[in-house]
Amino acid sequence: MMKFILSLVALLITVSSCKSNTDVVENSKTMQEHLSGTYYITQLEGNDITLNKLEITFDETSNKVNGTAGCNSFFGNYSTENNTITFGDIGATKKLCSKNIMAIEAYFLKSLSLVDSFSVDANGGISLLANDKILITATRTAQTTKKSDEINDNYITAVKYQTSTRGFFNFILISKNKIAISEDRSLQNIKNYNIDATQWNELKSLIDATDLEGLLKLTPPSQNHQHDGAAHATLALQIGDIEYMTPTFDHGNPPKAIEALVNKVLSIKENTVKQ
Repeated sequence: MMKFILSLVALLITVSSCKSNTDVVENSKTMQEHLSGTYYITQLEGNDITLNKLEITFDETSNKVNGTAGCNSFFGNYSTENNTITFGDIGATKKLCSKNIMAIEAYFLKSLSLVDSFSVDANGGISLLANDKILITATRTAQTTKKSDEINDNYITAVKYQTSTRGFFNFILISKNKIAISEDRSLQNIKNYNIDATQWNELKSLIDATDLEGLLKLTPPSQNHQHDGAAHATLALQIGDIEYMTPTFDHGNPPKAIEALVNKVLSIKENTVKQ
């Protein structure tokens, strides 16, 4: 009888062990199957960064990864085996944002380079780990909060036009609430004016129609600004915490894609000063 009981216990242990090993394999498969797709970053080393709206997308067919690091878009490749993961050749665009956003972005990209494993929770969310320490937590569902709604309500949109020569400088900044004008290179002396709602709406329509990502790639139609004494200019659009700036071009001869926008800015400035 005792021999039978011992045999039964041994059988149960064997079955349990096999089932446990099967579960591990199945879990590994599930983790890899569900890694493909887009995830929304919620935490970075335990800190809530939901409002920064970081995203990461895995393409399992090509082993490519891309996403939004807060300010810039990033891209690269990755490889997995069971629950291990390695990121490689991570690159990013070169836009500039506020110091806080850039600091979080740099920390996120650095953390990504350190990641060596991942896990998937019951809801399909993922954790990216380094040496068994969770660095990044993400979910399948985009998070919305009252605080983010407040940020959207106060979203900053503005256009900045700056032109100068060796002996001349002019700065124009137009937002929904004001027009700021200065001829002081240090921007210590700035004159502020109210803006007419109709003028702002017309300007905002031109801003909305602008290809933001394409601004940096614009080609100036002429190169007089390269000569000493010639007036050169830049146009920058601030959308939230991100600033999109054109290359330098000749004042009075902007690239065709932004000609209407530049002319509108200069028109508003001239009409404002005359009043």
